[in-house]
Amino acid sequence: MPRPKLLYCLILLFSISFSACSPASITKTPPLENLLPIETIPGPEPTPSLSALEHSYVPIYYSPFYEDIINGSKRESGLLVYTETKDENLAYLIQIFREHYPWINVILLQLNPDEVFERYQRETVSKARAADIIISSDVIGLQTFIKQGQVVSYRSQEDEFLPLWAKNKVGVYTLSSEPMLIVYNKQQLSVAPETLQQVGNLANALSAQKLIKIVTYDALLSPNGFAANWFWSKAQGDAGWEILNNIGSVNPILMTSEMQMLDALESGKAEIGYFIPAHLIVDLPETSNLGWAYIKDGQPILNYNMVITQNNTSPNSAKLLVDFSLSQEGQLALSLGGLTPYRSDIAAISKYHLDKVISEVNMEHLIFFPLDETILNSAEYEIFSAKWQLALKRAE
Repeated sequence: MPRPKLLYCLILLFSISFSACSPASITKTPPLENLLPIETIPGPEPTPSLSALEHSYVPIYYSPFYEDIINGSKRESGLLVYTETKDENLAYLIQIFREHYPWINVILLQLNPDEVFERYQRETVSKARAADIIISSDVIGLQTFIKQGQVVSYRSQEDEFLPLWAKNKVGVYTLSSEPMLIVYNKQQLSVAPETLQQVGNLANALSAQKLIKIVTYDALLSPNGFAANWFWSKAQGDAGWEILNNIGSVNPILMTSEMQMLDALESGKAEIGYFIPAHLIVDLPETSNLGWAYIKDGQPILNYNMVITQNNTSPNSAKLLVDFSLSQEGQLALSLGGLTPYRSDIAAISKYHLDKVISEVNMEHLIFFPLDETILNSAEYEIFSAKWQLALKRAE
């Protein structure tokens, strides 16, 4: 039966050269020119017969033994996924994944960044079913998780087509790459700031009158806030700390929730917010009084990383979802859900894409969040925390 909600997605997906055939020899991804949209040729009326998506299939460059993983998944009890993203961000991905593998039921459990690994550990200890897959942006929690031996060292069939920064630990893959933005209230701010230098200058100029309210993460209470401030300040050096000092002069509002920050901006309690993930703001209607801008003097990129857990109960199904999520088709589905994919071979046909961010801010201004073990060093953490509190005027 036709699926109207998937029409736009399927037009895009069938416009790429993704072979619907059984595993055979391993080949390279088709050249880019074969991935561009093609003219739709009128065909016969739809029939009740099964569509190609209702048959499981794999790209021809996958292992000839991949059929064993597919067959193994049929004996498993579905997938439980812990994720920080909203359900709607993954809706297209999961819907199309289940068109390929209709026997795999996928349950998404949305959690706050600081809850994901804690809940997994708690449920593992109590022998309750825990996540088969975790999607998290928490670089501290994830690195601790890796050190505890909780990540399956699975090498995806899509591995060779991904950039090095998206696979910097064995078994850890970046699902999407979210730029963290400046967001502002259009009714209260006539000129949109495009750099944190501009935000800092504005704060410094208005600090005496306290005429500007700025909202951002509490870096010591939010994993995303900590990572953004840590990697941004490392990249910017002394100039970055000067900017944070200027922002601190107006006593910014510090929060742990992105939605709370957006509510403060929408209501006018704050005029400017920064380090807010793109997928929360880029799809707002034009009637919204919120505007946004890339941070052109240093654009943080928040990675949503994906891992298969050691205590998973559906190892084959988990591998299928990881591979599909990293494929051309899966990355396009993420874009339709408002997330930012990064595979270069879909840039020309993806609604959102990291290449489009690069075209706005230039590659040298991107700040990625690698799994840097320095961030786990307690002495380094204390030095950074004290310096950040001093800059934001939160020092005790």
